[in-house]
Amino acid sequence: MTAVDRIAFEQGQPLRSADLAALFGSLDLGLADHVRSAHHSQGVLIGLEPLLRTAPRRTLTVTPGIAATADGDLLVLTEPHTLVPGDAVGTVVLRAVGAGPRARPWLLGPHTAAEPGTDVVLGRLAPDATTVETTGLRTVARRPGTTQLLTGRLSQATAQFSGTQLCWSAVVSLPSDLAATPSVIASLDGPPPLATISTTIAVQEAGSNSFRLLVRHGRPSDQNPVLSQVTKATVDIVWTAVVDVPPVAVGPAPLATGTAETVALPDERAETLTVDEPTAPLPSVSRPAFFEHQVLAAADLMALVHSERALRELHHRTLHGWGIIRGIDVSGEAGSPSVTVMPGYALDAVGRELLLTRQVKLDVPAAAGDLDGRPGDPGSHAQEFRLVLRWTEDDEATVHTREGAGTSSGAVRLDNDPTLQWLPKKKVRTGFDLELATVHVQDCTLTVSPDPSSRRPLRVSPHVAAGATIAGHTEWTLVKTEGGSVMGLRTEIDTRSGGFTGSPTYLLRLEGLRSTPLPSPEGGHAVLDGTPYVESSAANSLVVVVPLHSGVTASDPDPADPATKAKAVQLNPASLLNDDLPALVGVSLGWSVAWVGVES
Repeated sequence: MTAVDRIAFEQGQPLRSADLAALFGSLDLGLADHVRSAHHSQGVLIGLEPLLRTAPRRTLTVTPGIAATADGDLLVLTEPHTLVPGDAVGTVVLRAVGAGPRARPWLLGPHTAAEPGTDVVLGRLAPDATTVETTGLRTVARRPGTTQLLTGRLSQATAQFSGTQLCWSAVVSLPSDLAATPSVIASLDGPPPLATISTTIAVQEAGSNSFRLLVRHGRPSDQNPVLSQVTKATVDIVWTAVVDVPPVAVGPAPLATGTAETVALPDERAETLTVDEPTAPLPSVSRPAFFEHQVLAAADLMALVHSERALRELHHRTLHGWGIIRGIDVSGEAGSPSVTVMPGYALDAVGRELLLTRQVKLDVPAAAGDLDGRPGDPGSHAQEFRLVLRWTEDDEATVHTREGAGTSSGAVRLDNDPTLQWLPKKKVRTGFDLELATVHVQDCTLTVSPDPSSRRPLRVSPHVAAGATIAGHTEWTLVKTEGGSVMGLRTEIDTRSGGFTGSPTYLLRLEGLRSTPLPSPEGGHAVLDGTPYVESSAANSLVVVVPLHSGVTASDPDPADPATKAKAVQLNPASLLNDDLPALVGVSLGWSVAWVGVES
């Protein structure tokens, strides 16, 4: 991390070029430190696809896009760039031009390595290849800010479930604003419902609005518990759903929302579809420079402001996404001629910040009814409108002026208030006109209260941290029944490194060997294994229990001979469940626990 001095100015101070360079250089360094330390993202963010053509001559074209270096700098290629490769093997990298963020692709020779902190590798070109190799070379940057992550808990006692006593399912509903079908992980939150019953959970029918949990209860073959015990026992399940939201694509024209995509169908036909997704052009990334004794013009300072704003918008667009972050709620009652909009904050698809700083009372559109209806006409129907929030362009903004030297005067500040506007649905530009509510208007009043279902929230990424205990140094203690029989193991884990403020949702994985020799006179091998669960958790620690149910399982295959059939072996035999068990799993088998904590 680079130390940055704060820049200060005094009345009457003569400005030098170094002062301006230091002012905006500190902003650049701060943004780079933020990308590197807060987002941990490096690699390709948008576009930058290398395309190789062999006719009429061999050329390599890299499409426009954005990348982040390991140092945290954003690199932008605003236009397609074509290279003419030679006969030698070459590595294609994106590299800044000057101080950046403007960048261009380079083709490095076979004996030239990419600069680890400043180059972003796009692929590798071989002399006889018809495509560019990217596997294992091209890194797609993680975008934690644009990943939607939800967590929740489900109890059988409150779930609407169907099935038999030993196999049942429950449907979990998700928010309607998810951008895509999530990946879902589900596991027991706490111990199994009964000590003699094993429980497995599978995720089925995952969609953008819901998913189904299939729960199976199993029992040893020599036991036949009363099935009613299963339904009466509470089964607590914790689930995590992750949706990776792609960033706004590079568009051919400003504020384009309708893009044509050619989709390959299974029978090798192609179909052109119109996709209603926002696309936006890349901004100009030219950066003004200064020299001593230069006469500063207004355009010089405006160029600096636009350059820094463009970088900030690129950061929002690629690493956060777009939508309503906080507030901007709309309220109103049926029969009212107006609605009330509360303050709040949002980002549009370009990455521009829409900050509504005050409460606004807004009249509904002056609409009597539909186009065929008339006031008081029974056949008239209410008209539907969308209330949207959008960026206020410079030529629309309120201008503040000030007197200059002599008789001159001019603009010194533009209001940064966003624009509230009523639009019919078909005129809403997805990603640029952020929908706040849907209203129905007749006789210039609301027929019903505003409907907020069309809003797109921008979910703030939850705090996620991971860690693991050290193999050979994880302290295990015995968990016993009231009769003194060993039924499992327990360990307490320090999670202060996660920096949590509350009790997060934890995902666990048991690490270490499972196969172990049986003591004499039994001989042979057995398997020690169990599914860990969280017994209790807090901001700085959690207690993990590994239940050890006895039964029969299969031995591990022989690594030297994969074709060898697995043999039936004992699972958690009673001869191993004794006071020596903590030392066996902690030292000989090296059991440890890997954990991931998610705090919404």
